[in-house]
Amino acid sequence: MKNLKPILLLSLAFIFMGCDLVEELIEEEFDETITFDGELEILEESAVSSTEDSINVETQLGYYSIANDPDIASLIEDDNAEITKIKIDEIRYTYKDFEGNEEAVVVSAGFLMVGNMESKSSSLENGIAVADADQRNLLFTHRDDFSIIESALLNGPYPTIGIQYFGTLSRNPVYFKVAIRVQVTVTIKAKI
Repeated sequence: MKNLKPILLLSLAFIFMGCDLVEELIEEEFDETITFDGELEILEESAVSSTEDSINVETQLGYYSIANDPDIASLIEDDNAEITKIKIDEIRYTYKDFEGNEEAVVVSAGFLMVGNMESKSSSLENGIAVADADQRNLLFTHRDDFSIIESALLNGPYPTIGIQYFGTLSRNPVYFKVAIRVQVTVTIKAKI
C-alpha cells in the first residue's frame, strides 16, 4: 500500500490541476532540418556598349515550399502538429555553366529573399572571378539575419521561400547559373 500512495497522490493532483497542465506536459517540440536545392538562371541583363562595361544581372526567382517538403509534410499531416518556428540557417552557392568574358569579376552581388509579402536583400562576397569559381567548383556559404523573412513565413498563410540572385560584374558578356542549397530548421510542436 505504501508504494501506491505516491501514484495515487500524483493521479489526484492531475485531476485537480486540470487538463491544460496535463496537455502541456505531453506536448513535444522538436527541430527538423531540411534543404532545398535549385539553380537560378540569369533572366535579365543591363544594356552595355563595350565588353569593358560592367553589367548588372538578375536571375529568376526560385520558390521552395516548406510545408510541401516531404519530411515536413509527413510530420504535420496530423492535425495536432504545427510549425512553431522557421530558421534559415545558411545558403550555400556555386557559380556554374559560365560562358562569356572570363575577366568578369563580381563587383557586388546579393540574394533577395522573399516570404509572404516581406523581402530582404543581403550582400554576398565580392571580387570573385566567376569563370575561375566555376572551373574550380568553389563553394560559398552565406549566413545572415533573415528574421523578418522567418517571421513572415511562420505567420503568413504560405510558408514558401523565394530567392533571387542579383549582381554587378566588371566585364561582359556573361552567362552563368547560381546553384543554391538553402538549409532551414523547422521547429514542430506535436502532441503525443
